Amino acid sequence: MGRAFKTVLGILLVTGIMPSPAEGQRRGPDTAAFDAYYRTVGRAFSVSLDELGILGEWQLPAEEITVVLFLARRAGVSPDVIASQRDAGAPWATIAQRYGVGAGVFRISFPPETSLGRLESTYQSFSDTPRASWNALLLDDRDLVALVNIRVLSNELGVAAAEVLAAWGRTANLVLVHQQLTNR
Repeated sequence: MGRAFKTVLGILLVTGIMPSPAEGQRRGPDTAAFDAYYRTVGRAFSVSLDELGILGEWQLPAEEITVVLFLARRAGVSPDVIASQRDAGAPWATIAQRYGVGAGVFRISFPPETSLGRLESTYQSFSDTPRASWNALLLDDRDLVALVNIRVLSNELGVAAAEVLAAWGRTANLVLVHQQLTNR
């Protein structure tokens, strides 16, 4: 491993983004899973592992770093601006609205037969609301994080969004979803 890569891994481990050795003993992603996930996220947003390491200093969960990058790109602001607001406790929907990123941006079109699982109520809200008013909807943090990650993982891994959604429904951990989809 290169020195810069080892430094980033160290930063991620120390700042709490990556699991500690004790956490690695639980049924969760290991260091290799986080590494692969961050490489995919970095590729999606053209961000180096060094930059991801800097974002890791905000101590946000791994799957939220993806949302930070997504919103920063959409809003045209620095990822640190978004991360600082989230770190201060602002809900994702509030941060998105502050920068004119409405809920409609997060919606993914799934085939009609797709089981939406945990996203059922969110998609019911989209169905119950005229398309012109979608941007006024306030998405739950968990659903917004899932939708951003489903989109990114689907695009980067070349996997149907419905397949990513199904994997998330089984594990609820997006780093593990990434691991499962890349190890099949």
